[in-house]
Amino acid sequence: MKKFLLLLLSLALVLGMLVGCGPKVDTKTLIVGSPELSGNFIPAFGNSAYDVWVRTLVMGHSTYVTTPAGEIVLDESVVKDLATELDDQGNKTYTFTLHEDLKWNDGSPITAKDYVCYILWYASPQWVEAGASSTVAEALVGYSDYYEGKVDRFKGVDLIDEHKFSITISAEELPYFYETSYAAYMPIPMAVWAPGATIDVNEDGAKIDGINLTDACSTVASEERFKPTVTCGPYKFVSFENNAVTVVVNEHFKGTYDGKKPQLETIIIRSINQSTDVDQVINGEVDMVTGVIEGEKIEKAKADKNTVAHFYARNGFGGFFIHCDFGPTAVKEVRHALAYLMDRDEIIKNVLGGYGSVTNGHYGLAQWMYEDNKAAIDALPHLSRDTAKANDLLDQTEWKFEEDGKTPFDPAKANADGTYIRHNANGEKLIINHFGTEDNNVTDNVELQLKANTPLAGIEFTLTRGDFDALLAQYYYAYELPADERKYHTFNLASSFGVAYDPYYSFHSKYLGTWMNSNQVNDPEMDRLTVAMRSLEPTQKEEYSKIWLEFQKYYADYLPTVPLYSNQYFDIHSKYVHGMDTTPFADWTDIICNLYKK
Repeated sequence: MKKFLLLLLSLALVLGMLVGCGPKVDTKTLIVGSPELSGNFIPAFGNSAYDVWVRTLVMGHSTYVTTPAGEIVLDESVVKDLATELDDQGNKTYTFTLHEDLKWNDGSPITAKDYVCYILWYASPQWVEAGASSTVAEALVGYSDYYEGKVDRFKGVDLIDEHKFSITISAEELPYFYETSYAAYMPIPMAVWAPGATIDVNEDGAKIDGINLTDACSTVASEERFKPTVTCGPYKFVSFENNAVTVVVNEHFKGTYDGKKPQLETIIIRSINQSTDVDQVINGEVDMVTGVIEGEKIEKAKADKNTVAHFYARNGFGGFFIHCDFGPTAVKEVRHALAYLMDRDEIIKNVLGGYGSVTNGHYGLAQWMYEDNKAAIDALPHLSRDTAKANDLLDQTEWKFEEDGKTPFDPAKANADGTYIRHNANGEKLIINHFGTEDNNVTDNVELQLKANTPLAGIEFTLTRGDFDALLAQYYYAYELPADERKYHTFNLASSFGVAYDPYYSFHSKYLGTWMNSNQVNDPEMDRLTVAMRSLEPTQKEEYSKIWLEFQKYYADYLPTVPLYSNQYFDIHSKYVHGMDTTPFADWTDIICNLYKK
């Protein structure tokens, strides 16, 4: 009997050992799969969301931050005291007193001069000359004169002492609905970016003194931009090699606004093939991929016992983005005709697998303005496939003839093989050139639909595929090309909105010929509406909501982008990853600092 009990005990121990022997999990390292990284790891260069991931991990300690709930709050771990004051001219001064325990990743102290240097640097003409794009501090007193190089001092910036500085918002920029965004500033490591420099202050303002700022900006743009060395986020940059960024924990990071510190020692963000991204999570090649929208992938992840699918509503939309200053798409009727040649419900079914909805404007489903106006927004014209309407609209344009430039185009002659094309009076074809990304289901669906439908409206449609970085370059910076070198009219992209998203920067003619007005919109009514929205006190939510609705109605008519879908985002991760709590507004730093592996 004793032998029998001993045998049972031995078997139990062996089985227990076997049960405990699962796959070995590296609990200290998180590998995140992403599309190809551009390598621009400081602000002002590029607009890749994936580069921004890296930036948010290595940079921090902004005076104001956004919470996962979508509130803009003062970061009290950074700012010890805040005072505001209005002068008799209506200018408003914010005076920040910093905590004395803020440190860079090398252990050196972060002081007020690092914040002042950030403002002076990013607002300087020398920074623009180095290839940067920035609107930092444009609301402050004296910005235009400083930015344009008329003076070398910035009037609206003051360095008071080692831990205190102030900024003064111009009365001309007030009221502003998102006022606190004018007071959100981060530090840069002045000792690294501007070695040997000082901040000189007098009654005319502040300046960076003691260095050649042109040379310093050029050095940062060509070196620090790709490998930031001294930073203050939860992680510090190690390398960018073989399409992968490695960052390790910054032991000097004080914590987020709510006291969080990173639990994972190393983060690797690795470029992977987007067509197989979820498969790579399932196979254990990466720990996580984010922002998955394809229904087929989502279902596959849900069916896998070792994978978790965490979802949240996208605060933005995917669309058919258009250059409104170039070729046929400069004509509103052409833009609308393209909308009538797509079936948006089919995209939601085929690409999103039902995990999304059609949108009718420039908004995100998580925005409070949409919730306030949901019935009116949902009642906007539901653009769906209608070849007859597309032809009617195109008949109102110059592309209403056959090849001879005289005979009226006859839609009845149009055919699927695309041999019957619209021309203008000069005998020029109606051609739309589209740019989409490789290995992308949205690109696939756009190609499938428009290759089939555009010939029926007499449009010659071409589609070029490239990597994500190439798409961004063509979309954001084509305005820099001579007219005869521009090619693409349309792009499939998606946009997400922050809490303080201001359409003024995207659609006002002030930013025509810049990457910010990426659709290259030049329209007086767009100017009026975008100014009207922003020119309100932060407390005037009801008034803002009304103008926002007016803007959406006009947007649907002007149609700088054909909105296709808003979707649910799925962050797909291994079951060994815990703490995932994404929201439409969550900062990547907040997300990562919550994560741990076991």
